[in-house]
Amino acid sequence: MTTQAGKTHVGIGILAAAALVLTALAVPAAVRADAAAAAAGAALYKEKCIGCHAADGSGNAPMGKALKAGDLRKPEIQAKKDAELAASITNGKGKMPCRPRKA
Repeated sequence: MTTQAGKTHVGIGILAAAALVLTALAVPAAVRADAAAAAAGAALYKEKCIGCHAADGSGNAPMGKALKAGDLRKPEIQAKKDAELAASITNGKGKMPCRPRKA
């Protein structure tokens, strides 16, 4: 902080430090939201998908083998955009039933 002709000026360093503190305070909320979304997704996968796709996504569960469920670990599946995956889940695909989003 500097003083010039009776006026006080805040240095750039102080403003940068304040911005850094505010950013640090915002990050934990985003991390908590991501963790909550991941936990909800894991619970939904366990409830609706694991029976065919198996815990590891391989499709090697007994029902998955019988229905020839896809291997979710394949690069071509992993390369799909979120919107494509959401559409497959929401609308169903092949023998996979639809799972409409809850309102």
